[in-house]
Amino acid sequence: MPTPQSLFDISFIRSVFMQPVAKSLEKHYQIQLHHLNIPSQLISEQMTLIPFVDVNKWLEDIEEMVGDAAYMATLAPDLSFNNMDKLGDWLLSTPELALSFRRINYGTSCLQSGASFHGELSGKIIKWSYDNHFSQGRGRLHDSLRMAIMFTNTLRHFMGANYAPKNIEISGPRCGNGRFEDFFGCNIQWNAPRTNVWLDISILEHGNTEPFQYNRPMMLSNLELDEFLNMPQPHDTAKVVYEMINYARFYGYPNIDFIAARFKLSRQQFQRRLHDFGWSFTSVSSYVLCNQAIKYMQKDIPIKTIASQLGYSNAQSFSKAFKRQRGQTPTQYKENLLERSRT
Repeated sequence: MPTPQSLFDISFIRSVFMQPVAKSLEKHYQIQLHHLNIPSQLISEQMTLIPFVDVNKWLEDIEEMVGDAAYMATLAPDLSFNNMDKLGDWLLSTPELALSFRRINYGTSCLQSGASFHGELSGKIIKWSYDNHFSQGRGRLHDSLRMAIMFTNTLRHFMGANYAPKNIEISGPRCGNGRFEDFFGCNIQWNAPRTNVWLDISILEHGNTEPFQYNRPMMLSNLELDEFLNMPQPHDTAKVVYEMINYARFYGYPNIDFIAARFKLSRQQFQRRLHDFGWSFTSVSSYVLCNQAIKYMQKDIPIKTIASQLGYSNAQSFSKAFKRQRGQTPTQYKENLLERSRT
């Protein structure tokens, strides 16, 4: 029988990490988020944590929608950290590839959980490796291509547009009739156990061919920094449940069946596992929504808008629920919060 620590083994990815895909889909295929039944607020709130099980499905749905198994080849020129706004700029704003190589490997731990981003040294070759056991089916192929392309575009950012890796390994079946070989400019090993981009170690040792353009340091508010660092790992049960409920509210007031399905459990199984921790779905949901409400208050979002964004049917329902949690109405709490922030 599984231990309590492994009852909700799941991973998350930040919406900002999917921004390059979303932008490129609209550019090349005129596919917008609502065509995939994805609330636009999910992507606009860049630090939103999305369960990877849903991202895996979106990647499969896109293939069916565009009718092209190799659609990542069309998106490839735009799948770059450059298209992740200021976070992407931070990952690439170093004077040499070796520094960004390391920064991406440790920085992505706050962008995606349950996955490994690292370099493996083999003689004079470094394999830039990505391993995600939460990806599966056709989604695993597209996810593997997504990261191999982002790694390769990073190399070209520093080494020039014509740079070609030594070899590519993709976790999925062959596709594209040579389109991916043309993009990468090298041989591809398909059906590999993990994603690997091979590069000669010398390009890390001897610097870049492209001039360094100085960028200002990334500036994050305390709230943004808190959200960026808050990445639950797959076995961190309390945080995993918290973030899954927070994700669910983008689709309306958190629904127990919606969340149980993401954990691949029945409603009854999910309720029993919550009970094992002494939790109830109603109390945990109220706690999560109250905390998110306070984050919105710190951004001075109107109470009525907060109620809507948290899935409440009206502001009165939200006010009652908030007062039960905090002993004050949302209006009172927000006024006190903003007053303290001005002192």
